[in-house]
Amino acid sequence: MEDEAAAFSLSPRERLGLRAEGSDVARKSRGRLVIAPNWIGDAVMSLPVLRALRRFAPDEPLAVLARPGAVPIYRAEGSAGEVRTASSLVADSLAVARGRFAQAWLLPNSFRSALVPFLAAVPDRVGYATDGRAVLLTGSLPPPPRTEHQLRDYDSLLESRGIEPDTDPPRLPLPARARERAEAALSRAGLATAAGGLVVLAPGAASSWTKRWPPDRFGRLGAELSARGVSAAIAIGPAETGLASAVSDAAGIRLPTLGADLDPVELAAVLARARVVVANDSGPMHLAAAVGTPVVAIFGPTDPGRTGPSGSPSVVLDRYVFCSPCYLKECPYGHECMREIEVEAVLGAVERLLDSER
Repeated sequence: MEDEAAAFSLSPRERLGLRAEGSDVARKSRGRLVIAPNWIGDAVMSLPVLRALRRFAPDEPLAVLARPGAVPIYRAEGSAGEVRTASSLVADSLAVARGRFAQAWLLPNSFRSALVPFLAAVPDRVGYATDGRAVLLTGSLPPPPRTEHQLRDYDSLLESRGIEPDTDPPRLPLPARARERAEAALSRAGLATAAGGLVVLAPGAASSWTKRWPPDRFGRLGAELSARGVSAAIAIGPAETGLASAVSDAAGIRLPTLGADLDPVELAAVLARARVVVANDSGPMHLAAAVGTPVVAIFGPTDPGRTGPSGSPSVVLDRYVFCSPCYLKECPYGHECMREIEVEAVLGAVERLLDSER
């Protein structure tokens, strides 16, 4: 209650981030807050930033403010001593003010992500000058050129504060509870001892349907794998049960479905038990790579040079057409970039990865 009262006692100018030099809040501020990206895949790709910040100041407080879906990822990774769940602008701003952080690192490029630490009067706010938010930042840099992998997008921010970037790929430790939940899900699906090994099909992509290889292709792939004695299962998020049904129907056989009742780290523990994961450019693709599972990644409207899997053996399949990569959430043509990737090509990539493990 005392911290909350202190936050409300800030002057209007201080609440707007125009902190007077020598204020009590400024004198007591300590530690770093990371405003996390919104999507699961982006959260995974931000983990090296957390490692770099922890390595630079191992004894300083490090906290993360993240959307509910990404919170388990940061808690499992362990670099941050505190992981806060984001809610509303006002609630988040007050909570950050109570935390009295000395520095905020803004990994998303949105205006709102900068507004929270600005309203909370965090003295040092580091981010890229995107979305008209440069006025909200104390450490403003031009955005990176987007010519390298997204993992490298944060390097300039770190270097601007004398912090050496972490160039190793994302890694996601799996807590015992997550492994237990994954084993229980596999057992219920009859996959605890999958004959011929387990290949997990991840047909979703939360941000856009255009990133999805057609469900009927995933279904036919599952049927082909089953015909070869390889166990195939579908991995989905909580809102993708209809998608799983479409894939299973197209297969013409029962394909077990996993993941609807699991958080991202528990799903990652399922993916860790697979021999290969087949995924679109999506959260499950990055989760699989972060736990070391080989990945067949299917790309169309996005660029694998920017967001491809990192940290595990992988085969990237793409069929760029005249408009690729477009990054559009609606396709004005016939979705050729994904439809021209045939089942036989994906099956061949899966078999190559399976053979490489023998």
